[in-house]
Amino acid sequence: MGMESLSNNNGENMEKKLDPRVESLAIPLARDYAEKNYPKMEDGTFQPAWRGVNGEKSLKNKSPEDLMAEGYSELAAHKSVIDIANESYANYSDYWKEQNRGGAEYLIGLMDERGADSLLGLDLDDKETRSEYGSLIHENWISRNEWVKDPNYGDPKLACGFSELSPEEQQKDIDQLGVLQKWISEQN
Repeated sequence: MGMESLSNNNGENMEKKLDPRVESLAIPLARDYAEKNYPKMEDGTFQPAWRGVNGEKSLKNKSPEDLMAEGYSELAAHKSVIDIANESYANYSDYWKEQNRGGAEYLIGLMDERGADSLLGLDLDDKETRSEYGSLIHENWISRNEWVKDPNYGDPKLACGFSELSPEEQQKDIDQLGVLQKWISEQN
């Protein structure tokens, strides 16, 4: 297992063992999200999805060129944002890797708890299945993304229960189960 350096409350470094299955699942989760949520352009790339490398909300949808127009140096502009739709997972910043790992870690835990065969057999079109698993996945996402509740930067359309989400947002949660099912079948 790989190691990830973490700091505890005293500023001391601690090492956390990374389950290799988490990273193995995080990669297809990131790719699936890009393929389903960003329009494909004529050249085969996706419409850019610029984000702050550390999740800064003020940098959302700002390209390096936009930042240079605001006075950033070229180097600072390119180091400040990442195109999460087109960048390979290997080149994601630690912040964006951790965002994808968080979802993957939850799904791996769910698989360990409920069993791979049980999850493989789920009918993702079944209303009860969608509600049960969609709720679990969305609650986990909210717990990892407290910003969604922020009165200035939050999004009340996402800071709610699964059943209150738009059908498009519900599908994003269900799509994660589809990626997990495919990933499980590829492990056998």
